[in-house]
Amino acid sequence: MRALFQFLNLLSRPDPTAVWPEPPSIVAARAEIAMRLSWMTSVLGMVLFAVDRFIGMPVTADSMMTLVLAVMGALAWVLLKVRRYNSVAWLLVVFLFGMAAASTWFFGSVRTINIVLILMGLVAAGIFLSRRGLLWTTAAAVALLGLLTWADAAGLLAGQPRFAVSWRNWLSQSASLVGVAAMMFLNRTQVRLAQELHLQEATQRLRAQLDRDLGQGRFSRLFRTSPTPIFVQSMRNGAILDVNLAFERALGYTRQEVLSRRDGFLWLHDEAYAAFSQDRRAHRRTGWHSITGVGRNGQQVPLQICSERDDDADDGLRITVLRVPGHTTSAMPTVYAPLEGGQGA
Repeated sequence: MRALFQFLNLLSRPDPTAVWPEPPSIVAARAEIAMRLSWMTSVLGMVLFAVDRFIGMPVTADSMMTLVLAVMGALAWVLLKVRRYNSVAWLLVVFLFGMAAASTWFFGSVRTINIVLILMGLVAAGIFLSRRGLLWTTAAAVALLGLLTWADAAGLLAGQPRFAVSWRNWLSQSASLVGVAAMMFLNRTQVRLAQELHLQEATQRLRAQLDRDLGQGRFSRLFRTSPTPIFVQSMRNGAILDVNLAFERALGYTRQEVLSRRDGFLWLHDEAYAAFSQDRRAHRRTGWHSITGVGRNGQQVPLQICSERDDDADDGLRITVLRVPGHTTSAMPTVYAPLEGGQGA
């Protein structure tokens, strides 16, 4: 048993070729149903074994298969409980293939109905394992079926086939059909949850995009119509991304003349400007500083300046506000939303 767990642990290591990572909600929903089916399978195996003993059937290798079924269900429940989902899939494949091989050996012919357990193992592999796992399982199924067929043709199987049927044949076949239906139901659950999750994420993405666009639209209108001179820079390279009309009136530059340029040409580089630059580098938001601006025609314009930056890790923005002493102006605005580089706010 310890060797079996080590084998399952080896097979359940993450597969780098898997292309269908499952969200936790899908895994949780599928695991809940699978755990219910696992303990039901274990109970079914124990009940069948008890009924055989009650009606006086001799203990044969065929009747012992019901105990193997019970053990498989119990182990599957334990692995699901500890969230070893890939291990459960490999457990099903190993047990189902082993039961099919044992049934063929003791029945004496590869034509036993229990050979359908190999098909059930492939269904489990196709639903729960990666593409690589399915390929390996298919190759193992073909090789196992070929080996059993050769042993049957060579007369190497242990039993002598009997074609008498009873209610147990019908019950075992029905259990196989129910097992396949249960696995397909789990697959449908996974697909349905994945579709619902995708639709939910798409809706949330569209809502976030709409909120962002509305926020940018409000900021754009405020930015353009504000009587306070404002310009926006990139934190990454210091390039001016946008200016408003009040900035153009205050310094005489047109928007196109200042876009993509650093702001050094706009100021007289004296001690006052050096103090503002140091404050701007050290703090996210500066106080008001008195500096001297340089207009388009070289005229010097006394100004007060205040700057604030956002916290974007990729390429943050810096918003700088100017005011002419003696003119009424608004307080420093808050950074509401990112602006498109080189475009209007």
